[in-house]
Amino acid sequence: MKKSTNAIKVDGFLVENQWDEANVATDFIVQSPVFGVKSEFISIIKMYYDENALYIAGELHDPHPDSVSYSMSQRDDFGNADWFFVTIDTYGKNNNGFSFGVTSAGVELDALAFTNYNDESWNAVWRSAVQKQDYGWSFEMKIPFSAIRFPNEYVQNWKVNFSRQVRRRRETSTWNPIDPNVYGDLTQSGFIKGVEGIKSPWRLSFTPYVTGYLEKSTDLSTGKQTWKNRVTGGLDLKYGINDAFTLDMTVIPDFGQTRSDNQILNLGPFEVRYNENRPFFIEGTDLFQIGGVFYSRRIAASPFHEYDVYGDLNDSIGEHVVENPGISQMINGTKVSGRTKGGLGIGVFNAVENEMNAIIEDSLGNRRMYQTNPLTNYNVFVLSQNLKNNSTVSFVNTNVTRVGKDRDANVTVGEAKIFTPDGNYRIYSRVNISSINEGEMIYGHKLDVGVSKVAGTWRYGVSYGEESETYDPNDLGFLYNNNSRTYNANISWNDFKPSKHFFRKSISLGWYYGELYKPQLFNYTGFYFNAGGLHKSQTYMSFSGSSDPFGSVNHFESRNFGKIVRYNPKANVNYFFSTDYSKRFALDGRLGYVKFFGINQDKYNLYLSPRLRISDRMMLVVDAYIDVSNNEYGFVYGQDATFKDDIVLGFRNRVDVENSVALEFVFTKRMGMDFSLRHYWAQVEYNDFAKLGDDGEMIDIDYQAFDSNGNSVHNTNFNAFTLDVNYRWIFIPGSELRIVYKNNIFASKSVLESHYFETFETLFNQPQINSISMKLLVYIDVLYFKRKNKGERVI
Repeated sequence: MKKSTNAIKVDGFLVENQWDEANVATDFIVQSPVFGVKSEFISIIKMYYDENALYIAGELHDPHPDSVSYSMSQRDDFGNADWFFVTIDTYGKNNNGFSFGVTSAGVELDALAFTNYNDESWNAVWRSAVQKQDYGWSFEMKIPFSAIRFPNEYVQNWKVNFSRQVRRRRETSTWNPIDPNVYGDLTQSGFIKGVEGIKSPWRLSFTPYVTGYLEKSTDLSTGKQTWKNRVTGGLDLKYGINDAFTLDMTVIPDFGQTRSDNQILNLGPFEVRYNENRPFFIEGTDLFQIGGVFYSRRIAASPFHEYDVYGDLNDSIGEHVVENPGISQMINGTKVSGRTKGGLGIGVFNAVENEMNAIIEDSLGNRRMYQTNPLTNYNVFVLSQNLKNNSTVSFVNTNVTRVGKDRDANVTVGEAKIFTPDGNYRIYSRVNISSINEGEMIYGHKLDVGVSKVAGTWRYGVSYGEESETYDPNDLGFLYNNNSRTYNANISWNDFKPSKHFFRKSISLGWYYGELYKPQLFNYTGFYFNAGGLHKSQTYMSFSGSSDPFGSVNHFESRNFGKIVRYNPKANVNYFFSTDYSKRFALDGRLGYVKFFGINQDKYNLYLSPRLRISDRMMLVVDAYIDVSNNEYGFVYGQDATFKDDIVLGFRNRVDVENSVALEFVFTKRMGMDFSLRHYWAQVEYNDFAKLGDDGEMIDIDYQAFDSNGNSVHNTNFNAFTLDVNYRWIFIPGSELRIVYKNNIFASKSVLESHYFETFETLFNQPQINSISMKLLVYIDVLYFKRKNKGERVI
């Protein structure tokens, strides 16, 4: 690749002499929908470099330039525009790389690339520009070497690939062909030759920020809704320790502008898993996801003893809680990660959570504090060694240490993924050891092994997993339940050649069996299937289903291990479709039905999601979902003293309705606003009760748990209403102003509604949590000042 010492103006016009002398890549090959043919859309890509950056430019031709989609979107959002990407594997090991892209509307996109997936949460500071042309569109990129990591060597051996999508045709093409029959996209990259004499620059940046809040919530001391204001500030730091390793640190982080969780009504025995929306825990955490034992929502979450304070009140002196923080304060967080020249990935994550206290007040005004959260340290340590053929062996350790008498926890993981030389087969194994210190050590283990064919037309695999009855990773991980053994087998047929009606299609079949680890008792067994394909109308559709022909046994629903709940055999079918997103109007839909045999019990659900591109700057997406369960049954907390020593099951009809509206308006490629509204309503009506027998049989009882109107006290009417409005302006790369409005309503009662719309008559009379906040974040690159002092031009 050519090297130059002359600067260019990044404006999207390829007029400088450097582009005439730059290396050229062309002749792109279609990846999808039909692999292997030469793209009819001419792409001419040029590259060169200087001492500080890599420069990439492109002339993207289109025989119908007036048909190019220029839909605007916010940063890191593909929107509905054409796009171009470059992916650079700077270590040439086929395991990870850096991706940078632009849309035809000038929106910047970046991601960390891995063998078979991309981490789009990663953000770098770089520059680009796009221009409309008579032949289509053109672009220029300047990627500073400070934005990527590469070996400290005079001669670099990088791998590279370029990709382009023509949105109206949904055609993706690449410079180096990417065969869908081969495992992994990154493994099918080309090469960059001739990059010499570059050095990793000093990488040090600071991002101070300040946030002001105006909030309305319920004051525990008065029970009234009150407005309060507060101001917070903090600092993010990024430091390049050397050419391969980077330190990320956040001090006094503020997560108040994070998008609201999608809360639901949970009647099951296990907790709900929520997505992580906080940037610090999303960006650049790929190494820490190895082993599956790091669930970052444990950090800065509800205090460890949040509700214990209510059991410590002295009613005789009128004690009550006047203050009880619902979120633990994170003091700081640190990430160190990178990969050596020899392919050894090293990651260290550490976060400290502050001590939290509730305040209790008696009738005379005397106050005392009750500790709800001890000073806590969370730590994750990872070693992951790349081997030949894209194989890896990894070691992971997570640790939670709490000051005082509360429990400490540790989980250690050993994992291996071994591929055959042709990349067609993979052997997988993982062993986890957990230890809990609650005065005495409690150890548990988890084991997973599997062999699978991962490439080619026919793919198949078998796997086995077990979790001991004492395995517990949940102090820093997430596990619904332990004490299980699972057996799985699957086979799939994948056809990437076009037929009369479809571009590509696949069929998969699988079998599963589950039982307790100890004692070794039956849980469930069954099979599943899925048949799907991309129709030539650019509509994806699939038909799937599963069956448990022998029924199932639930060992956890009773909340009393040893007492089982039996469920009848069942079968379910589902149909899904997704039309062409490149059209102004598109529609997703899913219809499902579940039938239990030998009992009057069934379930159906319907999902519809229309998408309307109102203009090139405005997009509307609506999601509507309804799930109806008839005559299901499950555990209830007994309210009748006659059966206080029994396990009571309730027969119930349940309706879940979830509607959401997402509206995005983009002013410029660096300024936009999005509006997200969600309403979730669940109503559960109990009509009968039974006592659980010793072998899972249900015994009729005269259970008295009704109010004066004849309604069951177990009836539930639950609402979750959230509104998030987010304005974002990236005024210079890496720096932004964000204004957020949030409104949350969570309400539950036993009085049922006659229909869905009746709930709105009282919904907005419930206590609300309102928040208006403004956050200013400024990116400061120390390298900028260093170059400026030397009199160098900075673009």
